[in-house]
Amino acid sequence: MNVFILEDDTDQSELMQHWLEAHNHNCQLFVDGRAFIDKLPYEQPDLVILDWNLPGLNGLEILNWIRSSDFHDLPVIFATTRGHDDDLVKALDQGADDYLVKPIKEVELIARAQALHRRHNKGNPNKREFDPFQFDSNEHTVTYLATPIKLTAKEFQLAFYFFNNPDRLISRDYLLETIWTKTASISTRTVDTHISRLRKKLDLDGSSGWKLISVYHKGYRLIKTDQGAS
Repeated sequence: MNVFILEDDTDQSELMQHWLEAHNHNCQLFVDGRAFIDKLPYEQPDLVILDWNLPGLNGLEILNWIRSSDFHDLPVIFATTRGHDDDLVKALDQGADDYLVKPIKEVELIARAQALHRRHNKGNPNKREFDPFQFDSNEHTVTYLATPIKLTAKEFQLAFYFFNNPDRLISRDYLLETIWTKTASISTRTVDTHISRLRKKLDLDGSSGWKLISVYHKGYRLIKTDQGAS
């Protein structure tokens, strides 16, 4: 199980990470909501453990964002010092799947996490469908009309990012910073080359039902078209 822990107390998050990894689960730690949100287009966890009191966006705001986003089905456990019934009801009403009150006990965390994972394991949150495409972010594979399409790692990351952000204008510089971790040796021409390959490999000229368009001097935008693949 892949677990994202959003907690600004590093001692607490590292303790939960230690417990979970001792039971053969993988963990990634985040100290603020923005870093967590920026990660989701590239990788979705099997479970989110979410603190209430966070810098910037608080836990409830993050939960509301999750439930209104493309990642609305992610299982979420609140882990907080807020132990009043009103707080528990508020969190559950707004979409939390479970609620743990600090100080958290190892046996309770593991039991609740594994039980929640079992309940949600009927589907695979790492597999996402954008008709007629299916993406698997764990395997870094994409199929088009049930046919596997061979993409490089960067091509997959680009495609997955665009499909998770339809209709959004995305600049070349932003893509360099997020996909390539921009360095002086990499230019925006690198982005243009990968975009050209994606258009050809995935028929992003509109014939697939999706079109990756260039916006002069601004960047690229992926849009859904009326024309669908047959």
